[in-house]
Amino acid sequence: MTPTKTALRLMSERNILTCQVKGCENPAEEAHHCLYGKHKGIKELNMDENLQLVCRACHKYSGGAKTYDNKIDYWYWACEFYGYNRMVRWHNNLPLKVKERGYY
Repeated sequence: MTPTKTALRLMSERNILTCQVKGCENPAEEAHHCLYGKHKGIKELNMDENLQLVCRACHKYSGGAKTYDNKIDYWYWACEFYGYNRMVRWHNNLPLKVKERGYY
């Protein structure tokens, strides 16, 4: 299947063509809201910092993208790619009542 527009953009910007779930070698096809799921009206959750490139199997069927270990792995990858300070700023500015403490 053809990757989504968002996935294509992220693939180009990140120079990544495969699923970012650890151990998966499938082609990336979708952008997964990794660290925090979508919440209506919270545009910060649609920012690149929260979007992981995944294949459809990891996103929908196997659930590999939805595991806590995957969130932690993605956090460390994002800190390396975007910079730790940027990720912490993004995280601290999220308008959520409860935030994950395990990321940093």
